[in-house]
Amino acid sequence: MKPNLHTLWIIYDPYCGLCTMVKEWILQQPAFVKIYMVAAGSEEAQIRFPQIPVGELAVISDAGDVWLGNRAWIICLWALRDYREWSVRLSSPLLLPMARQAFTALSHNRAAFSKMLGHRSEKEIQWNLQQIIVPRCEAPPA
Repeated sequence: MKPNLHTLWIIYDPYCGLCTMVKEWILQQPAFVKIYMVAAGSEEAQIRFPQIPVGELAVISDAGDVWLGNRAWIICLWALRDYREWSVRLSSPLLLPMARQAFTALSHNRAAFSKMLGHRSEKEIQWNLQQIIVPRCEAPPA
């Protein structure tokens, strides 16, 4: 990450249970940077970020950096004062594919997640994260 970033736009799926829950959770956390939440498919998203695919979490910085999917989940953690250290640990090659599960665990129960991470090996953490069920996205209304 570049040290001169000041703003992140998080493009979330407004029909996804996890995304909408995380949106509210992120907005309640102290952050290192200004965070704007933008619903995917909204007029604002289409005007500001027409190149961003709809259907997966995306984060865009004021410097023009774009992160999608698991990397986007990690950047969301990186932006938050209480979770930056965890973003570094979860960005390892073994744990990066588990970013959604980690975010689900963090936003539901930070103390339990902290205990799960402890000083365990990445393999143990990976196994624990595999046990977490991530809510499925809902289909948009017809």
